[in-house]
Amino acid sequence: MRTAFVPWLAAAVTVSCAAPAPRESVTLAPAYTPTADGRMRVREDLWERLALVRAERSDVEAEIEGLGRLEFAPDAAYAVRVPFDAYVEAVHVAAGSHVRPDDALATLRSGEVARLRSEIRRLTATLAARRDAVTRFNQLVAQGAASPRELVEAESELAAGEAELRGVRESLRAVQADHRGADRFVLRASAAGQVLRRTLDPGERVSPDDVEPAFLIGDAVRLIATAAFPERDAAAVREGAECTFFAPALGAERFAGTLVQVVQTLDRATRTAVAVCQPETTEPRLRAEMAVRVRAVARGVDTLVVPRRAVLLRRDAMVVFVAAGDHVLERRVVSLGANLGERVQITGGLAEGDEVVVENAVLLDSELDRLL
Repeated sequence: MRTAFVPWLAAAVTVSCAAPAPRESVTLAPAYTPTADGRMRVREDLWERLALVRAERSDVEAEIEGLGRLEFAPDAAYAVRVPFDAYVEAVHVAAGSHVRPDDALATLRSGEVARLRSEIRRLTATLAARRDAVTRFNQLVAQGAASPRELVEAESELAAGEAELRGVRESLRAVQADHRGADRFVLRASAAGQVLRRTLDPGERVSPDDVEPAFLIGDAVRLIATAAFPERDAAAVREGAECTFFAPALGAERFAGTLVQVVQTLDRATRTAVAVCQPETTEPRLRAEMAVRVRAVARGVDTLVVPRRAVLLRRDAMVVFVAAGDHVLERRVVSLGANLGERVQITGGLAEGDEVVVENAVLLDSELDRLL
C-alpha cells in the first residue's frame, strides 16, 4: 500500500532538523596590562572595585598603648586603719553601706587602749599631788620657809606631767576614743561615703601593719586608669596628652580622658613608664581593679599618614600602590615614620592627596611582578 505524500509534514521535519544559529562570543580585555613606564593599567570594571584612600596630614606624633587597671581617684576614697594591735569584737557596716562622719564602723578591744586609759588615771592622780605641792611651796616661799628654787622645780614637774597627760589624751583622741572604759574602743568614719571594701571580721586579730586597711570608704564611681607603657614608648608619654581606655570586661567601648600624671622614672623590674588617664566623665559600669588597655596620643608637627594595611614589605623596601592616572596604578617606594594604631606616618614617597590602595594590595603586587 502506498503512502500519500504530505507536503506540510515534510516541511515540519525540515525545520525541526535545522541547526541553531551560532551565538555571538564576548571577549573580555585582560584584567591588568603593563604600561611602557612600568605601571599597571586596570580594567575599568575592576577599577571601580578598588578601595582607595587619600594620604592626609595629621599632627598625631605617636599612639601608644599600655596595660593597667582602674583605681579610685586619690581624693575619692580614704582608708581606715586600726591604730593599735587589737581584736575585732563587732563589725557594724558591710561593703556597700553608706556612712556619715563619726558613724561606728567596728568595735575593737586593745591592750594598748587599756594601757593609755590607765596611764591617764595615773597621771591625773600624780598631777593632783603636784598641784598641791606647787600651792604649798608658794605659801612657804612667801613665809621664807622654802627657797624659790624649790618652787621652780615643783612648777616644772607639774608642767611636765600636764604635757605628758595631754600627749596620752591626744593618742586616744586620734582614734576617737575617750579616757573612760577599759580596753574597748570604736573605729569610726571620718567623712561621708560608701564602704567600698571591708577586710575584717569579728574575732580576728588586726594590726596597724596589715597590708590592707580595715575599711575603704569613698565615691565608687570616681576612678582613674593607671597603665604601664613599654620603655620604647616612654618618651612619647606626656602629661596633658589625650587618652582613651577600654575594659575588656565591658567590650570594646572606649572612654575618653587626659593623662594627668606621668612617672618620669622607669620601673626597674618591668622597664615600663607608669601614667594615669583621668576619665572626662564618670561611668557607673566601671569598677575599681578592672583590667584596662589605655591608649595615649602624642601630638607634634603635621605629617602624612595612610592606613597601615596599604603598606607592603617588598624585599628590603616598603611600597604602596598609588593611583597615577586614568585606571593606572603605580608601585611606589615610601619611607615610614611611627605606627599610629591603624595608621602609619609617611615621611617620604607620597604627597598629600595621593590615593593609595588599601585592600588586596598584595595581590596587585604579585600581578605586577608577573606582568613585568
